Amino acid sequence: MEEIQAWNAFRKGDKLAFEKIYNDHIRILYKYGSRFTTDSALVEDCIQELFLDLWNKRDRIGDTDSVKRYLLGALRRRIIRKLQQKTPLNAHVDTENYDFQLEANLEEILINSELQDEKKRKVTQAFEKLSKRQKEVIYLKYYQELSYKEIEEALGINYQSVRNLLHNALKSIKAVLPQIINVIILLFINLFN
Repeated sequence: MEEIQAWNAFRKGDKLAFEKIYNDHIRILYKYGSRFTTDSALVEDCIQELFLDLWNKRDRIGDTDSVKRYLLGALRRRIIRKLQQKTPLNAHVDTENYDFQLEANLEEILINSELQDEKKRKVTQAFEKLSKRQKEVIYLKYYQELSYKEIEEALGINYQSVRNLLHNALKSIKAVLPQIINVIILLFINLFN
């Protein structure tokens, strides 16, 4: 509720509320943006432009029930647009086939769960088999703890597509790692909180 109050105060021109929103979300946004590109300057520029646009257009911005979801969705669209602008004019960039990196801190997973090297290889193999969209849905669901509805709105896809992407991703992981799927999911939740 405090987040929504800050959002509404910011929309009315409260600079402290705007600062709070920025400070509360800057790390999350940077981590998320870095999943699309290794160009940290591009990610930083997109975040700065996003907040500049928010401030300049604050009187035209609507209500939201999740500031985090709103910001993640806005940053995602901005980064994809910038990446499309960087491609050669004759190259077509499919907005559904962008690069999204999902890397688990495998070393920490191994330490925390005492998995052997063979299981580490299987974890890496399982993640390599996921589509970029599946990686993004896993990131938003388990790293950012967004609901299906919030992911739907952030990605601009329908609710059932979100559920299908997550289901298929987990099914794919489970096919490679049937015995440790639950351990991995629990570790993801614990590692990134």
